[in-house]
Amino acid sequence: MRRLPSRFLAVLPLIAALLLTACATTPPPAARSDVEQLLSLQKTRLDVAAPVARSKWNSHAPIDDPAREAVILDDVAARAQKLGLDAAWTRRFFQDQFEAGKIVQRDLHRQWRVEQRAPFANPPDLALQVRPVLDRLTPDLLAALARLNGHWCEPAVQRDLAELDAEILGADYAPAVRERATEALRCQR
Repeated sequence: MRRLPSRFLAVLPLIAALLLTACATTPPPAARSDVEQLLSLQKTRLDVAAPVARSKWNSHAPIDDPAREAVILDDVAARAQKLGLDAAWTRRFFQDQFEAGKIVQRDLHRQWRVEQRAPFANPPDLALQVRPVLDRLTPDLLAALARLNGHWCEPAVQRDLAELDAEILGADYAPAVRERATEALRCQR
């Protein structure tokens, strides 16, 4: 068996440390499919705003629910830290989702007031039908955010975000809704 030269053995720990550092600090490149999945999850969450609006129209409940939002935001912040995401940024992202949904709800309520809309025959039950959908989306959104973590300012990610935002959200949602839903995702330089 042949022995390695002592010069090589002396630098071997340095080479190993450099390789480990490179692997630990360089995230794999983001894929367009990651951006597409995130926006699709956001659209699914926004699609829930219309049934919520119908339920609140019938019950005359306020669109804003700060107490419930605070509980959800505290939960996502705790989950975010476990996934290596910035807790404050993740709270902001989810607050943006709430606000985008409320834009949809307010627009519908405005339209229904003008129409003098009667109560809906079968509005969804928020606790039994709507919140479970939102609760299932939260971990999926967090996982999608984690996959894109560290990539937001990459030109390819920002390009994909702009293109796919128009494609995925643009057909169903007004620019104000889309802008609010994706605000935290835009790279601020």
